[in-house]
Amino acid sequence: MMAHRKPEGQDFQPLRALAFILVFGLFAGFAAYAGHVSALETPETVEADGIIVLTGGEGRVQTAVTLLEDGVARRLLVSGVNPAVSAGAIQTSVNIDPQIFACCIDLGREAADTVGNARESVRWAETNGFQRIIIVTSDYHMPRAILELRALMPDHELVAWPVHSPRPWESSVAARRWALEYLKFTAVFFREMARGAFDGEPE
Repeated sequence: MMAHRKPEGQDFQPLRALAFILVFGLFAGFAAYAGHVSALETPETVEADGIIVLTGGEGRVQTAVTLLEDGVARRLLVSGVNPAVSAGAIQTSVNIDPQIFACCIDLGREAADTVGNARESVRWAETNGFQRIIIVTSDYHMPRAILELRALMPDHELVAWPVHSPRPWESSVAARRWALEYLKFTAVFFREMARGAFDGEPE
């Protein structure tokens, strides 16, 4: 008696279906992420102990310096400063009063990525005894930055201050930047979910 043969390609149908679901999920997730980030707004009024700005995007440092000059916080940490860039060069680039720069701005030079920013930030906050902190970074970077910071600063109050950037539908460069950031955010999101599950924290 001859064995019944499956039609050619039938064995791959479940894999194709799974691949379709994964791709659809990624696209749907990215659409939700882009919609959420595009809707982020800065608070109308805010007061805080300190400000932390994560370097790496246009307008971030200048925005943080303006907040400091407006008196919304007492001190500013610029996290992720290139060790090769002098304090004088930074002061000139943001056009800030030398007295304010000398008294109220700290330059963090150890962080090379967002995880490093979080480590640098928690040390700075604890050293200064700061509890309520404004976080300044590009809007597309804000969700992952807040996740990384909250992982190390769960007892601090973090106030997001997004700096608007070109939307992913405006250029191919922006689309690639947002897509890459979405993938990084997704990885950190699931990492924190797994960590919470393994630690026995409530969902």
